[in-house]
Amino acid sequence: MPLEALALGFSTGTYCTMYCAPVLVPILFCTEITGHRRNAGLTGIFLGGRFLTYVILGLAFSALGILAGEFFDPVFARKLSCLAYIGCGIAMLFNSRCRCNKLAQKKENDWIATLACGLSVGLHICPPLWTALFRSFASPLGAEGKSWGILYLVFFYIGSLPFFIPLLGIPFLQKKYAVLKKIASVTKILMGFYFIFMNGLFPLLFH
Repeated sequence: MPLEALALGFSTGTYCTMYCAPVLVPILFCTEITGHRRNAGLTGIFLGGRFLTYVILGLAFSALGILAGEFFDPVFARKLSCLAYIGCGIAMLFNSRCRCNKLAQKKENDWIATLACGLSVGLHICPPLWTALFRSFASPLGAEGKSWGILYLVFFYIGSLPFFIPLLGIPFLQKKYAVLKKIASVTKILMGFYFIFMNGLFPLLFH
C-alpha cells in the first residue's frame, strides 16, 4: 500500500503543482531577500503547511472511520475549497509590498504569509486527495487501523513532492530578470483579490 500511495501522489503531482504554483511562485519572486537558502526555506514552509493540513484531514477522516470511504459530499468539498481560496487570497494581499501595507515590509511577513498559504492550500480537497482518502480506508489496513489513513496521506504527499523541485531554480531567474519581480508583485495582488472574491466569497455565498 505505501507504494500505491507513492504512485498515486506521483501520477497526480502535476495537478497539485498547477494549483500550488499560482500561489507560491509570486511569493517566491517577490521576496526582498533573495537566494537559494531563502527560496528553499519558503518552499519548505509552504509544503510543510500543506502537509500539516493533510495530517489534520487524515486525523479527522480517521476519526470517522470507514464512513469516510463510503460517502462523498461535494458541497462540503466545495466549501472547504472556497475557504482555501479566501485564506490564500488574504495571505497574498498581506504579503503584497505596497506603500499602504507596512506589515509587508517586515522580513517575517514572508514566512507567515507562506505558511498561511500552505495551510490554506491543504484545505483544497482536490480529486487526487479524495482518491487518496478513499483508498486509505478502502484497504484492509484502513479498516483495521485508523492510523493507516494518516500514513497513506503521508506517502501520497511524498509522491507529489518531486514536481516542486523546479521552484528551487527561481533565484537564478530573480538575478537574471529583475522585471519578473515587478510582474510577480502585480500578479500577487490581482490573484489575491481574485481568490477572495471570485473563487471564495461569491461561490460560497451565492451557489
